[in-house]
Amino acid sequence: MRNVSCVSGFSGGIWHNCYQNLSDPQAAAKCPEKRPHWQNAVIGLMIFAASFGLLASVLSICGVCTSPLPRKIYYFHSAGEIFLICALSTGVALMVYPIAIELDKNISSHRYGIGYGLGWGGAFFFLAAALCMSLDDLVREASRAKCCRWCWKSKQNDRTELRQV
Repeated sequence: MRNVSCVSGFSGGIWHNCYQNLSDPQAAAKCPEKRPHWQNAVIGLMIFAASFGLLASVLSICGVCTSPLPRKIYYFHSAGEIFLICALSTGVALMVYPIAIELDKNISSHRYGIGYGLGWGGAFFFLAAALCMSLDDLVREASRAKCCRWCWKSKQNDRTELRQV
């Protein structure tokens, strides 16, 4: 996601800790062996989002392939809720990552890679998928609003009286 230059000229990223020029025999002692805890958390959140996003995609395909309407709605709403959780998980991971990089004193310089932008794109698409899967609920709830009923009835009765349905 982001290339990081550690102290002593080492480079690392989200998926690997540190790599170095192997021609320097003394450099091996300076490269950290363990991954920081925040890095494990970010990796876990991203893997969680990717795997549950795949599950939500399978549920939405099942919703397309079934014929009874209640079962379709069940699959679509379940997929929408899972997509929303995936969007939140990805967003949290992508917010924790730069904050932890900035607070880590062992990292002298850093730059964003293409994976960071793709991660935000994935979070946006997870959120858009959640919205699309829950769209029928949003439309139904909006049609139940009392103000909309009064306005609709008043237009039908030539605005002579307002009455609630």
